[in-house]
Amino acid sequence: MTTTHDESMLELAALRAIDALDAEEAKLVDAHLAQCAVCQAEYARARAGAAALAMAQASKAPPGLRDRVLHSAVRVRRITAWYQHPAIPSAIAAALIIGVAGTWLIAHRTPSISQWAASCVHVSAPCGGAVTRAQGVLRFESHGLPRLAAGKVYQAWLLHGKNAPIPEPTFTVDEGGNGAIDIPGTAARGDAVAVTAEPAGGSRAPTSAPILVVTLE
Repeated sequence: MTTTHDESMLELAALRAIDALDAEEAKLVDAHLAQCAVCQAEYARARAGAAALAMAQASKAPPGLRDRVLHSAVRVRRITAWYQHPAIPSAIAAALIIGVAGTWLIAHRTPSISQWAASCVHVSAPCGGAVTRAQGVLRFESHGLPRLAAGKVYQAWLLHGKNAPIPEPTFTVDEGGNGAIDIPGTAARGDAVAVTAEPAGGSRAPTSAPILVVTLE
């Protein structure tokens, strides 16, 4: 495929983002995308719009969205003849809808993300971790944690005030001390996540002092 950029390539990049091309066309467009930054940006925009639309497909569209989409659709230039086939017109309309609706959804439905960091205690090597909450899901990621002896694993705990620690999943780390788990328990502001070293399989109650504690302030 030629690396020359024109308007049709932008349309094809958007169609590729929503899987609206056949295998041969997709292969040719992929070759162009590898060399064209403009089309790469269009592909990324359309892909993000599609993801946002999928996440909030039940959301009521804003007033005037349909009129804006139709107004944009009538201004789309036809793709060069060698790419024309029956699926192209409807796919272009779909790409436009995704672009307009996706932009609105991203602006109005961007999930809140919070992150809390902590450093290890009672460990000589510098290490730490962080807890991230996105769309209500907690995720813990570590860095620099020391490798444990055979038969030992790290385990996370959710701490609700003075209540007994709630056992969360266990995890291991790679050579760089990096590990990650999702924490299914429900946490509120002021709660904490702790990590201890436990026997393989985990424990119902901590058997060692916390290596790190992250307070969700």
